[in-house]
This record gives sequence, C-alpha cells and structure tokens, in this order.
Amino acid sequence: MINFAEMDMAVSRTELKKAHERLQRLAEPLANLSKKQMKVLPASEFFLDDLLQLADITSHEARKRHIKRLGKLLAEEEPHAIVEFLFRHTFSPEQQAKIESWQTRLNLQDDNTLKQFTKTFFDSEFNTIKQLLIWIAYAEYTQDDELMNESVADLHTYIRQVAILSKGK
Repeated sequence: MINFAEMDMAVSRTELKKAHERLQRLAEPLANLSKKQMKVLPASEFFLDDLLQLADITSHEARKRHIKRLGKLLAEEEPHAIVEFLFRHTFSPEQQAKIESWQTRLNLQDDNTLKQFTKTFFDSEFNTIKQLLIWIAYAEYTQDDELMNESVADLHTYIRQVAILSKGK
C-alpha cells in the first residue's frame, strides 16, 4: 500500500513541459489528416484554420514554428477528444484493441509490464506512466469519483498519444 500522506502529489514542471511537448508533436500527425477528416475534427474553427494553414507551409523553419504554435493552441482545445479522433484515424480496429489492452494490463506494482510498455512505445516514459497510475491509486484511496474519471481519462489519452507518436519508429 502506498502512503499518500508522505507523497507530494503535485505534478512537476518537467512533467507539464513533457505533456505540452507531446501535444506539440501531435500537430504533425494532425496535419497529415485529409481536409475531409480535418473538417470533422472535434476542435474550434480557429484551431482548424491554423491546422489547414500548415499544409500550405513549405519552409522547414516556418513549418517548425507553426507546429509549435499549433501545440500551444492544442493545449487550449479538448485534448482527450482530439487524441481519440486522431487515434481512430491512425490505427485499424485490431491495432486499436491491442493498444487499448494496455489500459488494463498496466499496474502500479508490476514494473516489468511498465518496462515492456516503454519498450513497445518508444515515446513513452516509465516515470510518466508510473505517475499516472499513482494518481489512479490516489483517487481510489480518497474515493474521489471525479478524480478517478479524470485520472483514467489521462492514462487512456497518454497511451493513445504515445502510440500515435511511436508509430513508424
């Protein structure tokens, strides 16, 4: 059993920065969607306009700057819905089922499974996945349903994000 009284449950600045960088890196796969797919993307018109502009940018440096901008804008959108949409358009149903099976396989007490996850998805990090699982355990401990739902959604989104970012590596 984890002693939560002795733990600092604050999210570190480093982890916040890594989460923002992951969102930024999702701009590239989002830009690879067809215009038809982009039109049904669950995002604001403002974000969609900027995303559509990325397809017209050819300069490497300008493209890099625009991707950073999209990453900042993406942080203001609903990341769970956008990652879900991108996940559904990136993987086949069989691949989706295989990736989503990690949701139930990951366990705070099983470091071997956590290490296997980080080897399978190169963009994942052991400490990040462990922290997400600690939040779920904390929500169970405090019996906070809202925190539990949010923590499970964060874990689910993280698994999908790293699967998308690790694809093709």
